[in-house]
Amino acid sequence: MSIVRTFVLSMCLLLVATNIHCDMWDVKKHKVMIQRVSIYQLGDDSFKTIGEYFGNKREHPYFRCIARDNENIRAGTYFVVGLNESITLLPREIFVRIYAITSLRDGILSFKCRIPDHRHALVSEIYCGITSMPIDIENLKAWKVEIIDKNDEILCAQQSYMWQ
Repeated sequence: MSIVRTFVLSMCLLLVATNIHCDMWDVKKHKVMIQRVSIYQLGDDSFKTIGEYFGNKREHPYFRCIARDNENIRAGTYFVVGLNESITLLPREIFVRIYAITSLRDGILSFKCRIPDHRHALVSEIYCGITSMPIDIENLKAWKVEIIDKNDEILCAQQSYMWQ
């Protein structure tokens, strides 16, 4: 009796896992939305792990999803995008596009960061770093954050009040 019970239970788990896997790419079905955006000025030390202090040269994100417009530079302005669901529900090959206005002289600045494909199920935040150029967050007038796919279709977006 326990063998039959084990078989039935394993088949049920297989069906549930298959259903979850097949539905994960559909963002609109799962209603993945940006709930909040926080902006921080983060230095290189904010991303150092204990392994790096002991000689490991490679950065390990652990339970963070980190996307930068210049992968070779860590320090910069980070838009921390908080989602209402796990990041694993987003499709592969997606990007975060950030528009920012710091002054009328500079106009609208545009940045694009590729979200890495290795994602942890418990993560619902994306650290989007603008590391290619300094942005003074004290003078940031307005911003808009979009999560887009490889065809530039907007999956979800959030903007500051002043962007409107």
